[in-house]
Amino acid sequence: MGGLLQKETVLVTGASGQLGQSLQYVLQQQLAHQKTSVVLDSTPIHEQMATFPAGHDYVFLDRNQLDLSPRESLSQDIDRLIEEHRPKAFIHAAAYTQVDAAELDEQAAFHLNETATDLLAKACAARNILFIYLSTDFVFGGKNIHQKPFLPLDPIAPEGVYARSKAAGEKAVQDAAGPHYIVRTSWVFSPFGHNFVKTMLRLAQERLSFLSEQNQQTSDRNPPTISVVADQFGCPTSALDLARALILLIATKASPYGIHHYSNTGPAHWAQLAGAIFEQRNLPITVKPISTEDFAAPAPRPHFSVLENTLDPKARHWKEALAEALSILKTA
Repeated sequence: MGGLLQKETVLVTGASGQLGQSLQYVLQQQLAHQKTSVVLDSTPIHEQMATFPAGHDYVFLDRNQLDLSPRESLSQDIDRLIEEHRPKAFIHAAAYTQVDAAELDEQAAFHLNETATDLLAKACAARNILFIYLSTDFVFGGKNIHQKPFLPLDPIAPEGVYARSKAAGEKAVQDAAGPHYIVRTSWVFSPFGHNFVKTMLRLAQERLSFLSEQNQQTSDRNPPTISVVADQFGCPTSALDLARALILLIATKASPYGIHHYSNTGPAHWAQLAGAIFEQRNLPITVKPISTEDFAAPAPRPHFSVLENTLDPKARHWKEALAEALSILKTA
């Protein structure tokens, strides 16, 4: 156990993103509730992390510390940074995640999700540094007529620029041939950054405020309605729980290298997630289920991309994780 307590450095890209901010939040909570005992057993990761001491110093990189935009010196800049810190592990959480915008900006999506990933993975592989690449359920495109959760080694079928760029990033990590984890996740939400949960809360507030302004003299108003897609199925995932899983994974390396999946328990469609948000926040909003065709987004979305969680099969239900995220948002 002594090796787990040895302080070594972990570099993290995407410091201002959902996962980057969630990692920082979880680590701060750990420091505030630091314990001397380490318990590694079959309990869910979010429970283990309550008593698991941080065994590494995490260094979070935003664009000021590591600019991954295209330039001739990018490879040298990456080498210089890694030589400076000599990390034990590297979490590559920065990504081009604007699914619809990627359809009009393929070059930018592939640069960040494939080219930059390739340079980082090769630099880490050359130094035997553990490299962790965050990927997505979007690599499983199409209908999935069998409606079974995807396993890590199931064939992928990415559709759209974003999905193809993330799949290309996965291949770059594998081709670099260093110690690595490719961690696919899905429908990520958190109290931080831009995500579906915060979008729903914003829309609800806008609708309720508008209704209040328009009907100040009316006591029996109908609740406002928000239309949400109900024919895409996935697993909502708390970035906080994902952060806990990654911290534990780096500290223990309890899972074999390669591809893994992490999500919270419980498949759902987007309208069900929206309904749970409004219910937990006690917001009088009616969710109107609509189809993918009705929503008419520019980029294709998987119709069924439920992941089989291989990092933490006992992960908590997404509704419980949602309650934590909403609680943090309420006090922010």
